[in-house]
Amino acid sequence: MLRDEAAAPPSSSARRLMQSRSICLLPRALEPRIAETLDAMSLARPLRLRVTGAEETLPRALFDALDEAALGPKWLAEWLANDVMRLARLYREATRAGELRVRLETIADDACRLFHVDFVRFRLVTTYRGPGTQWIAPGPEADPLAENSIRQLERGWVAIMRGEKAASADLRALPHRSPPIAGTGVERLFLAIDEAPSPSL
Repeated sequence: MLRDEAAAPPSSSARRLMQSRSICLLPRALEPRIAETLDAMSLARPLRLRVTGAEETLPRALFDALDEAALGPKWLAEWLANDVMRLARLYREATRAGELRVRLETIADDACRLFHVDFVRFRLVTTYRGPGTQWIAPGPEADPLAENSIRQLERGWVAIMRGEKAASADLRALPHRSPPIAGTGVERLFLAIDEAPSPSL
């Protein structure tokens, strides 16, 4: 079900929404078996997966990278790779992006702890484990110091956020940050998808 302030959807709906929104949301819940296995997994070292390429070349690169990372049981790595590809297709079709840049990583600190905007056209984010990204609700009265202005993605929810390269006087880039988790023992599993930078001529 799509929501107004943030609603993301089938690609055609997402594309229309992103023409007039700073953020587009796709509410969803992870299946209990998926969530429980993600919560129980333990990695020998932090996951820092980076994959760049066309939609046709991403699946193999993702499967290979997840296999090398030994991310839980094989079926979980397959599920993650397939879900990332579903979201990559949604992002590409919603934003008309060319090549994509995929980042999947574990985060155990506050990472980007200050509200900021990204120097991209659009960024898709979701959190598979742990608390989701926080953002400032769009609007002229938005105040990052006011608690009632801060929103947070639920675990599993997907957001496509407008970045600085697609901002205008009427449609601002969306300020957001990582949720504060330093010192709590929480480890997030976070996904971000951007359009890959064009190679320099």
